[in-house]
Amino acid sequence: MRGRATGWAIGVVLALACTLVAPEASAQESAQSAQRLRVAIHSYENNLTPFTLTLTTFPVTADMVMLVYDSLFYSQASEDPEPWLAESASVSDDARTWTVTLREGVTWHDGRPLTAEDVAFSFDYYQQQAGSSGRYAHHVFDVPALDRSEVVDQRTIRFHFKDPAPQFDIMPGADLPIIPKHAWQGVTEPSKATSELPVGSGPYKLVEMVSDQRYRLVANEAYFKGRPTVDEIEMPVVKDPAAAFAALRTGEVGFVTRNVPSELVGQFGGSSGVAVAAATKFESTQLNFNARKSPWNSAAVRKAISLGTDTQALVDTVLLGRGRPGRDGFLHPDSPWAMPNGRHELDRAEAERLLDEAGYADRDADGVRRAADGSRLELSVLVSSFEPQDLRAVQLMSQQLEPLGVRVAPEALDPVSLRQRRQAPPGQVPGFDAYMSTLETHAHVDPDGLYYFFHSPGPKGFGGVITGWGNPRFDQLTEQAAVSGKDERKPMLHEAQEILAEEAPAIVFWYRSGEWAYRPDAYSGWVPDPGQGILGKRSFLPEYVRARSVATGAGEGSAGEAPGDAGGGGVGPALAIGAVVVLGLVGATVARRRRVEPDDE
Repeated sequence: MRGRATGWAIGVVLALACTLVAPEASAQESAQSAQRLRVAIHSYENNLTPFTLTLTTFPVTADMVMLVYDSLFYSQASEDPEPWLAESASVSDDARTWTVTLREGVTWHDGRPLTAEDVAFSFDYYQQQAGSSGRYAHHVFDVPALDRSEVVDQRTIRFHFKDPAPQFDIMPGADLPIIPKHAWQGVTEPSKATSELPVGSGPYKLVEMVSDQRYRLVANEAYFKGRPTVDEIEMPVVKDPAAAFAALRTGEVGFVTRNVPSELVGQFGGSSGVAVAAATKFESTQLNFNARKSPWNSAAVRKAISLGTDTQALVDTVLLGRGRPGRDGFLHPDSPWAMPNGRHELDRAEAERLLDEAGYADRDADGVRRAADGSRLELSVLVSSFEPQDLRAVQLMSQQLEPLGVRVAPEALDPVSLRQRRQAPPGQVPGFDAYMSTLETHAHVDPDGLYYFFHSPGPKGFGGVITGWGNPRFDQLTEQAAVSGKDERKPMLHEAQEILAEEAPAIVFWYRSGEWAYRPDAYSGWVPDPGQGILGKRSFLPEYVRARSVATGAGEGSAGEAPGDAGGGGVGPALAIGAVVVLGLVGATVARRRRVEPDDE
């Protein structure tokens, strides 16, 4: 068996921090702990169990769940995640067997001990309830496919997989919420268990929920990593973004779960008592083709549209530069699995050539290209009516593609109607042309993310739900990568991204910069965590809050973007923290941020 070695890179963090010193914090900005914190969330997630989520608070859904539950490792954004519920882990030479030793003395919120029986039950239950827990369970019943769980003793669990699972510590180890056997063993329809308060082992207990109105969480004083720094977190549901930021300005809430809209950042200033922390969640916003419908089933047509789309201009105009242009290989550039030097190719002359060769050389009087059968190159894009930035981006894309003879028209729909339009009866091809969506961390850092999102339609992955595109070589590469070691899989995933770039089943418009507004006088212990933003466990646990304060050298009142990997490895954090700008927040109408559709993830 090969043991896993871990370590603490605090020395590197301190050296980096010397170049990233934030302004001196005031007395109000030193609130490293708090009795009560109000957090404005933008939707309701039922009772925060892995089986009852509405998935409408993306990109912070998983963060809310993981305040209540724990996983074996942390975090999924790291190649070498930190042991969490696990104290240690080892893997067999063939990577088919993982042996995990749990921490001693961990308890559930109701005081019962968390044991290997609970962990074994959790994995078995997710596998059995695949239809109710697809957001999490696909890493148990699909890749890696679990054969059986073996309880060795009270603190030791052995997982046996049907195929090699070298990435188990990342997925599902650093993602799957562990659930208590005594609470779930009698529940046969977990998706309907929306009224009971959950029992987890996480730093916070959910003690009250009012449907579509609010949550109230209290600190788990017996948490194995120390008593949380905030005694109580109240989460009112504030669906209107303008109202949420107005409540922040007046001090009614101390944090807003929405990204600060780009168009408001330039208006910040003064002494409103509001600060902004930069911390990426690896978000991407993309246009997804319906690759099973003509002419969007043509790789040449899709690639031509991609070549004619200027993603840098979209970032500059729509996000006011607060983001990075999309890359043709899909994965976020900071993902450990992204191919080096990836980019978006802009070549309008090549786009013209591809469209001519695809049979669209002729144009109608209005300039729109048409085929010999009279069909015109007109692309209708479904956009959520709640996402004005997406709508604006598609409108700009339309202007960019008009000279190429491609007409693009956005069709704004409410989220429910949009979801319905994307569906089709079994065996039929959906009627839409393309749709906009936003994905977050899990899609980009999952070692098998490309497999899940773009594998050919069929029993493997869920590419049929996303685009319906398929490529045999891509399938071969991602299937082989799924059973290969972390280093061996990278060249395969890089080649798979090159295929995506060439055939363009989706066009990533941008990777949004994560910027989160908060009031330091309410709470200032926020820990920027790459891939997690700032609303996560580490922002409420003493050892990480203290480490962040030491690393910044700026007291307790500042937070910023961590340019390095906070997942680290080992029992201590490796937090590289940037500076924060303390800014005033002016009232204004706020563009509604993008939410992922439930079946996108």
